[in-house]
Amino acid sequence: VVLSPETSLAYLKIASYSTNALSDLRGSHGGLNIVLGLFLLYAAGSHRWHRTGLLSVALVNIGYFSGRLIAVGAEGMPSAVLIAVMLLELGLLTAALVLVGKTPE
Repeated sequence: VVLSPETSLAYLKIASYSTNALSDLRGSHGGLNIVLGLFLLYAAGSHRWHRTGLLSVALVNIGYFSGRLIAVGAEGMPSAVLIAVMLLELGLLTAALVLVGKTPE
C-alpha cells in the first residue's frame, strides 16, 4: 500500500480517489502496518515483549473488525473479499487472546 495504494483501491473496485485518499492509505495502511509488523517481529522473538506483541495483535484486529462492523451498519454488507477479511481479523483476534492466556507474564 505504501508503494502503490492505487492497486489496493483497484482490488476493492474503487475507481475514483483523491490525492488525500492516496496519502491517507500510504500512511494508515502502509507505513503504520510496516512499523507495527516490525515491532511484532521483534516482540515474537523477545521474551520480555512477547505478551505485549500478542496484545497488540488483538487490539489491532478488534479495531479493524469493529470498524468494519460499524461500516456494515452504516453502508450495508461489503463484498465477499471484505467479509473474508473480517473473518481473518476475527480469527487473528481469537488466536492472539488464546495465546495471551497461555503466555506467562
